[in-house]
Amino acid sequence: MDPIMAAYALATVALAVGAGISVRFYLTLEDPNHRRSLAALGVIPGFAGLSYALMAFGVGTVTIDGTTFVGFRYIDWLVTTPLLVGYVGYVAGATRRAIAAVMIADALMIAAGAGAVATSGTLKWALFGLSSTFHVSLFVMLYVVFPRSVPDNPLQYGLFSLLQNHIALLWLAYPFVWLMGPAGLGYVGFVGTSLTYAFLDVLAKLPYVYFFYTRRGIFTESVDTEMGGGDATPTAAD
Repeated sequence: MDPIMAAYALATVALAVGAGISVRFYLTLEDPNHRRSLAALGVIPGFAGLSYALMAFGVGTVTIDGTTFVGFRYIDWLVTTPLLVGYVGYVAGATRRAIAAVMIADALMIAAGAGAVATSGTLKWALFGLSSTFHVSLFVMLYVVFPRSVPDNPLQYGLFSLLQNHIALLWLAYPFVWLMGPAGLGYVGFVGTSLTYAFLDVLAKLPYVYFFYTRRGIFTESVDTEMGGGDATPTAAD
């Protein structure tokens, strides 16, 4: 079997497990505010799993100027990664404005990165630089802005810190993989970068939803506090 197809198939199965964990977590919620705000959590592994199933069969994959552009990889990231950072803000108790800002910055980072793959020359590196700038802005939100809003609740702060560091440390790898891969300097081939991205995506999303499930008492017990500006749903439309 083709190694990329095999890796994508395994990623699909793993992410399907993550979707199941998300459903189990959602069913434990009784507070209508949390049920409304956390309903989209399952989109993270669910949409990613669907994207990997499509990528396994080459759907949306095209060649542009000799570079393979995996369309559903960027569609997946454009949908799921804003939710990943948005829910960190929700757990921190950040305002709707702050949550929307970090989600928009994330989406712009992904869009600029996709553009860098689809272009060449000076424009490619300008878009890579723009994407990197938005990437840095996410770290500012995660480590400077969001911590200011976390309430004096050890359980809530513990989940926030866990999600914050999980996302930040893993996402340090993505621009490095892009830079070393065929879209960047070309030191690593398409197969190597594809396998690395699949591993990173599963590692970023599956434990993420599991953390919510294992810390579900924060959302279901009396230790509840106002989160996400009261009843904020982490969507860029807020």
